[in-house]
Amino acid sequence: MYLFRKLWNPEMFQGQYKRKNYFEGWYYKLIDSPKKNVWAIIPGVAYGKCQDDRHAFVQVIEANSCKVHYFKYDINSFKFNNKDFHVQIENNHFYRNGIMLDLRDENSLIKGELSFNNIVPFPKKFFNPGIMGPFSFIPFMECYHGIVNIHHEIEGRIFENNTEIDFTSGYGYIEKDWGKSFPEAWIWLQSNHFLQDNVSVMFSIAKIPWFRSHFTGFLSFLRIDNEILMFATYTGAKIKKLKYKNNILDVSISSPKYILEMKAKFSKGGVLKAPKNGMMDRDISESITSAVKVKLYDSKSKKVVFSGEGLNTGFEVVGDVEQFYFN
Repeated sequence: MYLFRKLWNPEMFQGQYKRKNYFEGWYYKLIDSPKKNVWAIIPGVAYGKCQDDRHAFVQVIEANSCKVHYFKYDINSFKFNNKDFHVQIENNHFYRNGIMLDLRDENSLIKGELSFNNIVPFPKKFFNPGIMGPFSFIPFMECYHGIVNIHHEIEGRIFENNTEIDFTSGYGYIEKDWGKSFPEAWIWLQSNHFLQDNVSVMFSIAKIPWFRSHFTGFLSFLRIDNEILMFATYTGAKIKKLKYKNNILDVSISSPKYILEMKAKFSKGGVLKAPKNGMMDRDISESITSAVKVKLYDSKSKKVVFSGEGLNTGFEVVGDVEQFYFN
């Protein structure tokens, strides 16, 4: 039953039977109400080629200071629920609806509890159990991606070395990745901090190995109120323009009904560890203080359906992204 349950619940731990060359991690974005504290917390596991290459971890990015913590744990400290989404790393617990932190090393103590309310989960359908759609069913992908919470409200506090950080009335977001390695090259952005309520956006494009070749695949959604508009390789949407120059990403995606345009500017970021062959051996730069301007047009009338700017945008540009360029 676990094999079927995890397929239609990508937020759950997927790697129960993995022993080597495997990683899995969850990405929690936390932003307080005044937007003075912008954090990302990433729990996960890394399995290398042998027993000595295995460990659990929790990464923490404090965006405004660009400070990054990497808390490393024995792999046996990692526990999971095979019926629901709940993972534990030593005394740290991670759920869809909250987290409990007790992170310690020789320099830092991060401790607290947050609960998430008014959760907007990513919608599921029988043939689309997650954002990867039908690609969710392919067993040999290098990397899988999942959206857990498109948006949620936060209650609670975290203490960092006795300094209290109140996240109550802030917003959050959860996604995850699992597989063997992150792609050779990719672009990713996400924001749910618009002036308008109930708006979220995510875009990701990557070089994806496919048998002895590769292809460029992309995923994107725009949520406006209760409607979630999908733009992806498997939906038949097409990228008409994409360019990254001088820290600015300019992208346009068309579908039969809509045209989605995004213009994002990369801001300061921190250096994270990312997986390669299961091990956290790759350094990447991530910003969660960037901004993205979004416009949605009706494809036929060319009238603007939505226009807004998302702040506190998560933004990564990694590898040779010129191969993705479209004019």
